[in-house]
Amino acid sequence: MASPPPPSHMGSAFARAYEKTATRIMGPISFAALERVGSVGRGVRVLDIGAGTGALSMPAAYSGAAVMAIDIAPGMVELLSDRLAPFPDATARIMDGQALTFNDGEFDAAFSIAGVSIFQDWRRSLSEQVRVLRSGGKAALATWRTMPGGGPFVIMAQAMRAVFPDRLPPHAPDGFLTLSEPARMAKAMEDAGLLNVEVDVIEAEWTGPAGTAYLDELRDLHSYMPAYAALDAHGRDRVDEAILATIDRQAIDGRVVMKTAVVLGIGTKA
Repeated sequence: MASPPPPSHMGSAFARAYEKTATRIMGPISFAALERVGSVGRGVRVLDIGAGTGALSMPAAYSGAAVMAIDIAPGMVELLSDRLAPFPDATARIMDGQALTFNDGEFDAAFSIAGVSIFQDWRRSLSEQVRVLRSGGKAALATWRTMPGGGPFVIMAQAMRAVFPDRLPPHAPDGFLTLSEPARMAKAMEDAGLLNVEVDVIEAEWTGPAGTAYLDELRDLHSYMPAYAALDAHGRDRVDEAILATIDRQAIDGRVVMKTAVVLGIGTKA
């Protein structure tokens, strides 16, 4: 008998699991975006679209910026609101990144780290990101170079292929297919009204424990991965064994380090 569908990605339990295991790879990407945009500090108005658990919002808030973090998931916003509470100029709000409710020109910098590329109407989201920037404001856009992303998601995909070689991988979103290629990302950003667009491929790193400690740490996150969650107990055991074998091949001194390519684009609003 198959297991029930995975629990909702909208709730606080998923937000906690994501923060515990996935934020560590989003942090380096966010720092790279902040560094390339530059001048994010006191008095700068920053929008973080698809903010998740705050890998970008938190360092921006620490810099003194006025941060508006938005996410469609109430659980993410609840968690991030707690994290941002010490910063009087930082706020988290539930909002659809495809339909921003802000005025034109309201922000000095707008970031979307692995957000726009997975939205159903990604072109509208990118247009909205640019719309709310002031003239001369900076937009930053980042997405994975290849599916399924980085860190534990890559390990899970490899294990699923090993156990179920005939199963097709999930279809990549249209936005990902476009924006994961640097030249296409640059054109999309220019079409949205950005000038001086620069797109680079950078490397993000995820580090975690090897062996059964890896499974113990990732168990909660795995329960939200649809293909894994839909398996019965025997199927999960087989995938867990494949995960351990994959980890063992990569482990050094009891740790596993996974490097993932990320496409990062920066542009300036005319």
